[in-house]
Amino acid sequence: MEKEYDDPVTGDFHAVSTAVEGEYYLRKNRLEEIVIFARRMRYRRLGIAFCVGFSREAEILAGLLEKAGFEVSSVCCKICAIMKDERGLQKIDPNREEAICNPVGQARALQEDRTDLNIVLGLCVGHDSLFYRYSAAPVTTLVTKDRVLGHNPVAVLYSPYLCKKISADLEE
Repeated sequence: MEKEYDDPVTGDFHAVSTAVEGEYYLRKNRLEEIVIFARRMRYRRLGIAFCVGFSREAEILAGLLEKAGFEVSSVCCKICAIMKDERGLQKIDPNREEAICNPVGQARALQEDRTDLNIVLGLCVGHDSLFYRYSAAPVTTLVTKDRVLGHNPVAVLYSPYLCKKISADLEE
C-alpha cells in the first residue's frame, strides 16, 4: 500500500495535504484550507458540484473562490432536466413533476470545463458517491447535506439524546 505514495502525483498531493494540515491545524476553516491547498497544488480552475437547494451558497462560494484568484465552474444537480418519470424513479411528491439529480452529468460537465479540483456542496447521499466516482479531477467536500441537522451531520455523534434516538431507530 505505501508504494502508492512513491508515485510523484500521489506523493505530491499527499505531501501538500499533510503540510496544510500541519501548518494550519486549528487555525484555518475548511474553506480556507481548500484555497491554500489548491494554491499550493497550482490549481487554477476549481469546480463546484452543488445541490439546487444550495444555489445561494454556491454563488457565494464561487465569488469567494474567484476573489482568491481561481477560475470557477459550477454545475447544479438538476443539469439536463431529466424527469424522474422518464427513468421510473421515486419522487418526493408524486403529484408534481420532478427532475432527477444528475451527479454523473455534473462530473461530465466539470470534466468538459477541465477543472483541476472539484468541490462538493451539499449533494445527496449516494449522489455524492456517484459524483466522486465519475469526477475526472480530485474531489473534496465543503458541505455534507443533512436536512434535519442543519447540514451538520456530525451533531448526531455529539448529542447523547440524538445518539440514543438514532440507535433505537436503527434497531427497527
